[in-house]
Amino acid sequence: MFRRSRRVAIGFTVAALLAAIGVAWLVVAPRVLLERGKDPGVGVRELHAQGVTGAGVAVAIIDGQLRRDHVEYADRLASYEELDDFAGLPIDLHGAAMASLLVGRSIGVAPGAVLHYFALDFARLTPERLAAAIDHVVDRNDALPPDERVRLLSVSTGCRGEERLVVDAAIRRAMEREVFVLVSVYPLDYLDPPLAIRGLGCSPWRDCDRPEAFGASPGEAAAWRAGGETVAAVAARRAAYDAERGYVSVYAPAHHRTVAGHQHAREYRYDVEGGDSEWPPYLTGVLALALQVAPQLQAADLAGLLADGAVHGPGLIAPDRVVALARARGTRP
Repeated sequence: MFRRSRRVAIGFTVAALLAAIGVAWLVVAPRVLLERGKDPGVGVRELHAQGVTGAGVAVAIIDGQLRRDHVEYADRLASYEELDDFAGLPIDLHGAAMASLLVGRSIGVAPGAVLHYFALDFARLTPERLAAAIDHVVDRNDALPPDERVRLLSVSTGCRGEERLVVDAAIRRAMEREVFVLVSVYPLDYLDPPLAIRGLGCSPWRDCDRPEAFGASPGEAAAWRAGGETVAAVAARRAAYDAERGYVSVYAPAHHRTVAGHQHAREYRYDVEGGDSEWPPYLTGVLALALQVAPQLQAADLAGLLADGAVHGPGLIAPDRVVALARARGTRP
């Protein structure tokens, strides 16, 4: 009887210990997830440690209404302008997330860059309205001193089909006036070379400085498997499709990221799936790093930096290579 009671007691002790460990993990894991998800990955923080942060580069975002006091980017926000009437409308997450991915002090690719933010109501967006907003950003640049002008514009939306024509025309006007624009559509055939940009991600439980740790989002991978395709097969099909049409395949981190929240000034959220919205601020940030070390580069030079800096696996961007290429090309006579 004593031995049986002892075994039962030991069993209860082990079960209680495992339960305690499980409860502790449920408390600790989200915090670890949030912290690890802040890392832009692929060597970006090493560039920051070298002093390459986008310092001195002015960037812009067109997105929804922004919570302006978030600790991630409040001190990087040089100007804020609402191009639509937001009276009575709640602030949403999207703008805060994009701003933090670009210039966030612990999240952003270019935490040293200066941000100009232009708010549009994406729920009522038309191609003509987006084109007008791009023109407005460029026209406003003329009122700024030359060394303070916006060099890069990130737009995490876009238009498809014939609706793209009016937006692409505005983008070309911007490029002619030295504002490089990234919008989240496929392909970016207004660039030379034309780029086919997509997103990859790295689980926070893996080393996100290792390019081989990046892959499709869980949702995408599950959908492809359900359709009878492997992730590798889809990647190969995409690469062949892009090459046939003359597009350069470029991939950028675009899911499994922590972003600034919009409910209060210190809120963070972890985004597993992410999406196409996340790669424009990421790559805009990479180009801000490049322009810090080579400010004399022109808008027409920047697509080539992304094309030549997409070297890992299917074409995952290598920010250190982009910066090295910028240095080399910026010193050419």
